[in-house]
Parts: sequence; C-alpha cells; structure tokens
Amino acid sequence: MNPSPEDLLRARTLGFLIPRPGARPSPRADDDHLFTAESVGRILRSAGHPVHDVTSVVRCISRRRVALARLADDSHVLLKWPDEDIDVQNDYEPTMLGLLDELRLPPRVRASIPRILTVDPWARVVVVDAVAPCPSLHDMLKEENRLPEPCLTALARVLVALHGIPVEGIRDRYEDRRLGPPVPRDTVVSTWEYVHGCGLEFDDYLRAMQELEPSFRDLHDQWAPSSLIHFDLGGDNVLFPAERPEGALPVRLIDWELAGFGDPMYDVGFLVGQLFVGHMRRVRFSIGDSGWLPRLQADVRAFLRAYSAGAPMSAEQLNRAVQYAGIALLVHATVRLQQLGGLGRIGYLCLHFGKRFVQFPNVVSTLLIGAAGKVGGPDERLREDLLANSAGN
Repeated sequence: MNPSPEDLLRARTLGFLIPRPGARPSPRADDDHLFTAESVGRILRSAGHPVHDVTSVVRCISRRRVALARLADDSHVLLKWPDEDIDVQNDYEPTMLGLLDELRLPPRVRASIPRILTVDPWARVVVVDAVAPCPSLHDMLKEENRLPEPCLTALARVLVALHGIPVEGIRDRYEDRRLGPPVPRDTVVSTWEYVHGCGLEFDDYLRAMQELEPSFRDLHDQWAPSSLIHFDLGGDNVLFPAERPEGALPVRLIDWELAGFGDPMYDVGFLVGQLFVGHMRRVRFSIGDSGWLPRLQADVRAFLRAYSAGAPMSAEQLNRAVQYAGIALLVHATVRLQQLGGLGRIGYLCLHFGKRFVQFPNVVSTLLIGAAGKVGGPDERLREDLLANSAGN
C-alpha cells in the first residue's frame, strides 16, 4: 500500500525513512543513452517539436531525469522525464504552467516564467522552453558578497504579480492544487518511525522539531490558499539570465511541479530563508567574518522593499514570512540529515536559527528588517548569537 501525502510529509519533515511508492532506485546509472543528441532529437520529433536537430545535451543535477538541450536554431529546451518514485502521469508542471497561460500576467512577468512547448505522450517527457546556462541564486550567493539590487527587485516584481492574480474562479477548478504548510501538526513518532530515523544527529533534530509543534499548529490554523504560489523557491530554481526574451525581467523562475494555491508569505519567507542560508554558508571560507550579517540584512531589505512597493505587508504578514523563513532553514537541515547522514555545522546552524525564526518572528524581523532595538534587548542578544555561531565559536 502506497503512503498517503500526509505520510510522505511526516517522513520528510520528521526525518525518517518510509518505503517509496516504486522500486526503481535513484540515482540511475544505466540511462546515459537517454542523454545523447540522437535520443533527445527522437523525443522532440515524437512530441512534434518544430526544431529537433540537437547540437548539445547537458544532464542536469536532479532527483529525476532532466536534460538541457541546445537546438540548431540556438534556442534551448528542458526535457523532464517522470520521477518513477512519485509521478504517475508527470502532469504537475504542465498543469500549473497551463494555468498560468490562462491568466493575464503582465507580459514582462510572463516572459520570466517557462512555457510548456510539448509533451511526449509515450515517454511522458515534458518539454519546456529554457534559457542558456546562467547563474542561479545559489551560484550568486556563493560567489558574490551582495546580490545585485536589480535582480532582487525583478524577483520581487515577479512574485508580486504571481501573488496578485485573482484565484477565486480558478481555485475551484484545480481543487487538488490547494497546498498546506510543509510542516506536520503532530510531531509524535511511533517506535517504527523512530528506529528508521535518518542520520547520526536524528535525536537532536527530532527534539527540535517536537519543540516547535505548537508553532506548527498555529501555522496550519493561519494558512489560507489565497494566492497562486511557487512553493519551491530554492536556490537552483531562481535563475538570472544575461540573455532573455525581449522585455522580460532579469529573472527566471523554473520548476513549477510543486506550485499551487497557498499563503503568498510562504514564497516571500522561503526566499528570505534561502538568502540566510546562502550568506551563512560563505562564512565557512572566512572564519570569524561577522560582515555577513549586514550583507544579509541589505539583501533582505532590498527584496522586501521591492515586494512591499507592489504588495504592502502588514506586521502580521511580515512575522509570518519570518516564520516561513525559519521553515526554509529547517528544510535545509532536513535535507542534510537525509542525504548526507548528518547535520554538520551548517545543518546545526539551520536547525538552531530555524527554531528561533519560527518561535520569535517579531524579534527576527526587527533584526533583519527593522531598526535596531535597545542594546541588550532580545534582538541584540539574537544578533550576538548570530555572530557568535557564524564565527564558529
């Protein structure tokens, strides 16, 4: 019997393994033949794509099979095979991008979102228009002290337009795309779940998650599917192409499989969490560098200033966004525990500060966004905590 979505959510967020629906292992070592120009050309011809002469193919790092192909006319397409472990029809992204095609997004914004070009009905391969290889948010946070403000502004404008789409009419037609916060209401684990916990620091991780259960319940109670949201603004899903369609904003949001209807502050907060992780990770290469916090503050403020210019946020919304930023940190810790077998220094920092973001959003919002509070107050202690932990003390 396959696990339910609730079972999968608990498994992901509480850090234990459950049998996956499907027996095919991942990653796969016997599929290199799919990533040749000849093979991709055959798929494009089968799917009816008008240009099927392929000049190069690059396999992308992903749980599922994904390839970026350059065509004879110098355009690029992205091919996505179904994930046999979870997909049945591989129709999540076509559904969401098709929904966006129905809506009246501003042209500059719509050009920053991929379009479905075609789908191979036999291989169930989805073909999406793509941009040439370009830096992602993850790349830029790794290489740059500060993100260029035009990039943050463009990202904010795309999200404002996406979140501002009226959804009352379309939400009922796509009832299965109503999302919930990606945290469980209940954090009590069974004996079976406990013994299948991931990683050496599973006890530390589980204890932290269980301490947050009251906050998780509050987030569930406050959640409302009021907007269309991306729901997965990880560092590799935000691109900054140098070459883009005429008039498009200098940002590209990709991978819409998880998109649906939810709280727009989740996208805002998740992006803030990505900025936090990106700046924090740089400290590993410069031990004792406390200058990362002002750089983080400047990036967060630039992004939120641009977002608020189009969609003003209340204090309550801002606090909720900070809590979702904490969720982004907890997600990062979860991934490290499940994929690497341990939290490591960055994982522990994400767990530590993720808890604080969720529990004390008003303090964190003051630190990251607002004016400094009284010296010696809770925001000053949190600031000292950030600097001490980032310096490896």
